[in-house]
Amino acid sequence: MKKFFLEIALDKRKGLLALLLRPPLYLISLIYGLLVRGVYWVYKRGILPGYRPKAKVISVGNITLGGTGKTPLVELLAETLLGKGKRVVVLSRGYSLDEPRMLENKIEGLKVLTARDRIKTAKEAENTLKPEVMILDDGFQHWRLMRDLDIVLLNSRNYFGNRWLIPRGILREPPSSLERADVIVISKTDSVKDVSLIKNELGQINSRALIVECAYKPECVLDAQGKASSLGIIENKNICLLSGIADPDYFKKTASDSGARIVLEERFPDHHQYHKGDIEKIVRACRNKNVDTIVTTEKDLPRLPLSEFASDMKILILKIKLVITQNEESFFNRIFKLLAD
Repeated sequence: MKKFFLEIALDKRKGLLALLLRPPLYLISLIYGLLVRGVYWVYKRGILPGYRPKAKVISVGNITLGGTGKTPLVELLAETLLGKGKRVVVLSRGYSLDEPRMLENKIEGLKVLTARDRIKTAKEAENTLKPEVMILDDGFQHWRLMRDLDIVLLNSRNYFGNRWLIPRGILREPPSSLERADVIVISKTDSVKDVSLIKNELGQINSRALIVECAYKPECVLDAQGKASSLGIIENKNICLLSGIADPDYFKKTASDSGARIVLEERFPDHHQYHKGDIEKIVRACRNKNVDTIVTTEKDLPRLPLSEFASDMKILILKIKLVITQNEESFFNRIFKLLAD
């Protein structure tokens, strides 16, 4: 069902039912837009109180549904700040435990607090962890918690979708909301021909924001126990690509860039909770293609019941890293200047 409505929002679903659903979804999107503007207005005017922590707050968010690559950027920020000796916590909304669990496992010394009420977790962090920096994950629409820097990511492959608000489109806010952003990160720029068109439009919306470009590159391959190997282990190897993420097309591109031969692909909805039936279906498809290696993402690993896979099936994780390809120095200067103030 989720996949069905997402395909309508992306204008990928055809047929009579999709055609009939588009008008009511459009009306709902108008109502949703009024509610979003209303909530922002009451917080901007101070009618509803916000909370400002003692620590510096960096928000990392987006204005679309998924697929922008927030988690690798949160990871990069946390690693960089911890490397500078700062006490850092991440405040997560907690839609899923995938990313928080992954971040804590990957970054030594990082605390990720997950709860629906991020004011509560901010106060908890202040009382127990005494952080110098709070990274507010998925925070652009979280106006209750005041921040010092707003970073917004846009997926260059589909940066405003069909330009409708949800549920008719994928926008959580109208593009004009980007005027609030301090830094706009255009992600996955290695998969589009001309980023300048996007940058020109962003410049018209917000001329003061720093615009940064980034891509995600394969770094190494991990086994299910976390042991790292070079990318050579999957180079020219027939694999099954398995994912339950928001942008599987880009994951496929990244895996292809690593040299793997993708002969089978199994895609599931974002944050999909895998069960025994899913695994049986995947293994059966692999047998039919004579494939004994499954490559998946770091986000998918915590949701995979590994014990359900046949013993002769090899499960590997393609580890990626975020690479800032334009304005890297300016980006980090902006971060360090904030902490120096």
